[in-house]
Amino acid sequence: MRKTEFSNNGAAPIEAPERHPAVIQDHKRTAPARFDGVDDVSRKETKRSLFRRPGATVAAAALAVVGIGYGAFAMFHSFTHETTDDAFIDVHFVSVAPKIAGRVSVVYVDDNQLVKKGDPLVKIDPRDFQVALAQAKANLAKDKATQIQAATTEKRAVDLFGRNVISMQDRDSSVASSQSSKAAVEADEAAVEQAELNLSYTKITAPIDGYVTKEAVAIGDYLQVGQALMSLVPPRVWVVANFKETQLRNMRSRQPVQITVDAYPDHPLHGHIDSIQAGSGAAFTLLPPENATGNYVKVVQRVPVKIVLNEEQQVQRVLGPGMSVVPTVAVDHGAEAAFVIAIIAVVLAAGVILGAALWIWRIRREQS
Repeated sequence: MRKTEFSNNGAAPIEAPERHPAVIQDHKRTAPARFDGVDDVSRKETKRSLFRRPGATVAAAALAVVGIGYGAFAMFHSFTHETTDDAFIDVHFVSVAPKIAGRVSVVYVDDNQLVKKGDPLVKIDPRDFQVALAQAKANLAKDKATQIQAATTEKRAVDLFGRNVISMQDRDSSVASSQSSKAAVEADEAAVEQAELNLSYTKITAPIDGYVTKEAVAIGDYLQVGQALMSLVPPRVWVVANFKETQLRNMRSRQPVQITVDAYPDHPLHGHIDSIQAGSGAAFTLLPPENATGNYVKVVQRVPVKIVLNEEQQVQRVLGPGMSVVPTVAVDHGAEAAFVIAIIAVVLAAGVILGAALWIWRIRREQS
């Protein structure tokens, strides 16, 4: 209570009436608070109703069943297939080299060109070899004439020796001369044949069908015998996959293989196992491991497996040695594994469906 004194010319002070403070309602503060409470309740009801909707429950159960099916398929695939990324394309490529020395006059091919067996690759200047062939033929003709003369002399000497006209020494000399001329003719024939071969070697042809790679020859080069000119990679290739030795348990010859080439991931190839190498790759290296010396630590070894492609490759999909691939071998039909995995998947799926049905029944019971 508040008191106030006023001047009243000596009169008694008058007590001021009591003032009650006005009660003012702050609508700005109370109204939003009331609405926030309602919103919180509505959000809780909305959140609760999401888990109590039959449609959402069915969708969740369907997703769970799909996930179980996918997991069962992945498990079945892992039990019945073996794969590795340590695999590459291999091929027996042919290195082309001249058999004679000479200067290059013509080069018929270019890099990465597909050639057939017998197609010309390089031509060496043949003039020197043509001269050598002509000289060999001339020597052969000369020695043949000498052989005819020596044979006639031998025949006459034998006849005269039979009539005791000449001595035995003269007869033996004529026979030896005839034999010597015969040997000279044979040597000349071999020289002519060799000269013809050398002349044919001036035209280098493709020994197999394949792609020209690493071409190292040009017009004007002087070639030596055995000098590498180019390599021919045949279209028929195979895959060497280095599987772990623990993956070979169920691998057999003729098992189907699906091959994915890193260069052509959208064009998988099909093949089959041809053979498995008798020994790990480390055993055939330049310096094989000596496990009997030093401390021994067991390491899983890799064993090369040869995989042959089933179909002929198209020209548009060039496959060469060293290209990376990922083979997947179907090691078993998986009857037992498929049965066990199917039983597990069916039980899990049935449990999910039954649980969803019980949940929906409970929700409808509470709503009723």
